[in-house]
Amino acid sequence: MSEKKTRITITVDPHLASYAEQLVEAGKAASVSAAFNDALAEHAHRSRRARRWWQTKAAAAAADPATAARVARTRAHIDEQLRAFQERGQR
Repeated sequence: MSEKKTRITITVDPHLASYAEQLVEAGKAASVSAAFNDALAEHAHRSRRARRWWQTKAAAAAADPATAARVARTRAHIDEQLRAFQERGQR
């Protein structure tokens, strides 16, 4: 059973439209819509995978007291730099 698609109108760069059409002509995509749908699905997949990787690394860092202390010192240093930058901008 096919999933119902939502019709949208998008504006894309000419070289991307041309590439999508080439994919269709080469039989690598069923349609231009399918090419864009596949590209966005892949982007969403990579984003979710990257988010999971960062969450795993953050959890591991939080579980290690030495790493957690280094992260806290680094964050405090960055916060101080940001405050100094903002103060310079307000003068």
